[in-house]
Amino acid sequence: MMARAFLLAAITAASIHLNAQTPAVEGLPDEAPRTGEVLTVDVSTNRVYFFRDGQLVKSSAAATGSDKVLRQGNKVWWFRTPRGRHTVVRKVKDPVWTKPDWAFIEEGKKVPPPDSPLRKEKGTMGRYALDLGDRVMIHGTNDPKSIGRRVSHGCIRLPNDMLSLLWKEIEVGTEVYIFESQPRLADNQGLNDLELTELR
Repeated sequence: MMARAFLLAAITAASIHLNAQTPAVEGLPDEAPRTGEVLTVDVSTNRVYFFRDGQLVKSSAAATGSDKVLRQGNKVWWFRTPRGRHTVVRKVKDPVWTKPDWAFIEEGKKVPPPDSPLRKEKGTMGRYALDLGDRVMIHGTNDPKSIGRRVSHGCIRLPNDMLSLLWKEIEVGTEVYIFESQPRLADNQGLNDLELTELR
């Protein structure tokens, strides 16, 4: 009995020691690296985290995709922030938003030709943008009340102070992990039955 009790105590102590070596870190999912710089986005809590060598540098509230669906004819737009691993492919100063078709449809306006100057909108995306590719960016906003909510068309909006820090500190090639700390089932509202056009 004594030997068994001693063995159980040893296993428990080893388990506690192991857990102490790899504690869970808020905002840093298991698949994200613990070395170098990394950005993470938790769409469950609408927060962005900036880590350096596994240590939190700064976190901030963010706006993420609304998960709403817009339909017109046989086209469907799903305004969802894409989960998974991404990288910063370029940095853009004073980004200009080229309004896609869905932006005009959403506003109840006629969709202009692709080369129309009506598609160019300055100031909407703030002063800086980190481009993750596939039409998804981390950028500023002219609507600060949207921060902390699920209201975007897929991009990640940040307040000026966090965006300015990232612009200075983040390099092209930096890894970005977008995840859900509290996974939920997405309501795809029959998206599989129609052509899905994921534009943001």
